[in-house]
Amino acid sequence: MNQKYIRMLMNNILQISLVLLVIIIIVSIIFYKYQNYISILSENDIPLVDFPFKNMFDDENKLLNIILISAPFREKIHEDNYELYKSMGLSFCGISSYINFPGHIKNPYEDRYHEEKNHDYPSMVDAWLHCFRSPPVNLQTSQLPLLRLCESDLKDFEKFKPDPSIKKEYDFMYVCLQDNETCQNGWQSYNRNWYLAKKCLEIMCGEFKLKGILVGRTNCEFTNKCDGIVKTIPQLDFDKFQIELQKCNFLFVPNISDASPRILTEAICYNIPVLVNYNIMGGWHYVVSGVTGEFFINDRDVGSALRSLTTNLHGYYPRNYFIKNHGKKKDGKRLAQFLISHYPSINNKNMKYATIAI
Repeated sequence: MNQKYIRMLMNNILQISLVLLVIIIIVSIIFYKYQNYISILSENDIPLVDFPFKNMFDDENKLLNIILISAPFREKIHEDNYELYKSMGLSFCGISSYINFPGHIKNPYEDRYHEEKNHDYPSMVDAWLHCFRSPPVNLQTSQLPLLRLCESDLKDFEKFKPDPSIKKEYDFMYVCLQDNETCQNGWQSYNRNWYLAKKCLEIMCGEFKLKGILVGRTNCEFTNKCDGIVKTIPQLDFDKFQIELQKCNFLFVPNISDASPRILTEAICYNIPVLVNYNIMGGWHYVVSGVTGEFFINDRDVGSALRSLTTNLHGYYPRNYFIKNHGKKKDGKRLAQFLISHYPSINNKNMKYATIAI
């Protein structure tokens, strides 16, 4: 190889190197100049998500760059969306607002797609919000930061004020939506504990002669002791349901498999006491005997709880208790502090509180 050819080769390498250097310098200048714009653009691109994902918002109702996983995946599109949000640089947090999730879901009528795919939800997130007295094993062993907080803790009590113009018509309300046309057991009957409810209704109607309204199970037979004093109606839209709820003296919740019963907080915000199964998964922390309502366990002790409720109905003050202890400005502040502590890349480190729904 002659010297002339070597000099040409060296010149070409030098020219290519200079061109690459210039490109690198230009790209660096552009990135430095517009990095704030790029950051703002990415915040505006946070998607509004659907089930089983949930968005979180800061105190100005702006989207946070953390997506909640609130329930098991039921189809491939849920897996694909998880990967998409991950590729967008979004972070994830788990929340227990659906039955036993992320533990094993015991409801025999639940979709089993997530079990077939063997999804490991604690490994998909950086922290977890839960509602349990004792978290499921996969949360306890995950080493994730945990915060005991329900979605219903963030209820805006200003939007659920008692309407004094609504007169009381019923002693109690019980909600158990319809599963099918023939009243065969299903997802709703399991989750709302229809089996126990029927036993309790015998006592509520037979011994206590209580008037009630049963929302949902219009096609089901239960004790004839309730004939003429318990009204059954189909599922209502949101606004009509809120009116019917306020017509009741107390809310009856025999549910066990319920992680975030928003109806509990709605009743409490309307200053309606609650009669709740002690073994309920979530919402148990709202029940303070003599203050917000009473616990019971089964049909053998529901009578004593009913006696306490009905003889001192006006001695309860559930709304004041909720305002003092919960709501977006109290529990939302706890949530904001938790997120700021465990998500270094969160897009608002100065928020006063965080919420899960606007």
